[in-house]
Amino acid sequence: MATLVTSLDIGSSQIKGVVAAPKKDGTLSVVTAFKRPSAGFKRGVLVDVEDATQTLREVVVDLERVSKRATENVVVNMNSEHVWARASQGMVAVARADQEIQQDDIDRATQAAKAGKVLQNRMVLHNMVREYLVDGVGDIADPLGMTGNRLEVNTLIVEAFAPHVNILTRTLERVGFGTSGLIFNPLAAERAVLTKHRKELGTLLIDFGFGTTTFVVYDEGKVLHTKSIPVGAAHITNDIVAGFTIPFDVAERLKVSYGYALSKEIGRRDMIKLSEVDPNNAGEISKKMMCEIIEARLEEILELVNNELKALSRNLQFPGGVIITGGGVKMPGMAELVKQELKYPTQVGFPDLSHLEITNPAHQELLDDPEFAVAIGLLLWGESTEKRSTGSLADKLVHTLKNLIP
Repeated sequence: MATLVTSLDIGSSQIKGVVAAPKKDGTLSVVTAFKRPSAGFKRGVLVDVEDATQTLREVVVDLERVSKRATENVVVNMNSEHVWARASQGMVAVARADQEIQQDDIDRATQAAKAGKVLQNRMVLHNMVREYLVDGVGDIADPLGMTGNRLEVNTLIVEAFAPHVNILTRTLERVGFGTSGLIFNPLAAERAVLTKHRKELGTLLIDFGFGTTTFVVYDEGKVLHTKSIPVGAAHITNDIVAGFTIPFDVAERLKVSYGYALSKEIGRRDMIKLSEVDPNNAGEISKKMMCEIIEARLEEILELVNNELKALSRNLQFPGGVIITGGGVKMPGMAELVKQELKYPTQVGFPDLSHLEITNPAHQELLDDPEFAVAIGLLLWGESTEKRSTGSLADKLVHTLKNLIP
């Protein structure tokens, strides 16, 4: 029977996922898509094994009702402030006497870039090629078939805190998931949102999540940097709680229903009746004050992103602009605020659904949403891995785990 590919975007607030069947024409036929409350995760990290196990088991039960194969080949996001990106280089001598570069030479060079010193308790999640150099001449996308004495490669290595990876993978396996890949959050989002043209131009993608804000920088088609910042939409809700002394769930409903990222757009006399989100509360609050609280936290998040960009010590330009995605970008005024703070044209990034065959209108509506960018990106990662793999699912899992271990 054909293998299904399942994506699992595990967040602090929600778990989102898609199950699809690869088709001969290269598209993916969506079998089901879902989102449900999450538990046991905080800022991208599994912090309560018992709560996480219960939630994930419920997901397994629901997926197995759809198909017993839906839990066998699962691609999962990895998201934490304890994920680091660093540049690396590898160099090998071309093996053949006629100096023609073969795939084995390319693989050895890439492995050499990965073989450098890895700090204790870190695992390599990704070893992404930026460029190849043949006899010192760089900016080569694919050296296969070229001739030369020396092959070099510049890569970006993404490492994660190994205990976080281990507890996540063990918990997933314990509840019945067959994990075939772990993908850093913003790299999954960009797979679903950014076009090749935007990557070539130079683009910043920011994913606004509940517990974290992640981003990835592309410059001339190459991944320049990626990072997770442990501040997200939940911090905005906490600020509203503190500002008005109201319960968290009431503050969250206020934010979702009445939040606006640019407080200057809100009149000073605009008031919100709390009874509209909480029947047990007869008070009212200033909408402008709430939006000022929201704007202040968003400005802080964007300042943290901007500081990371400045630390790259490069005169970065983004002709492709800034693309924002994730559940947090659905708040009105978000694109305008990001443009104001980062000084680049900004637009909301919706996942590209052109690779998917979606026959269920409910699935179409669910997936055509910025908050599903990571889930769809994970699906595309899983589909490309499936194409490259010829062995059994067990073989693919072993291959994936080998790639995780430095």
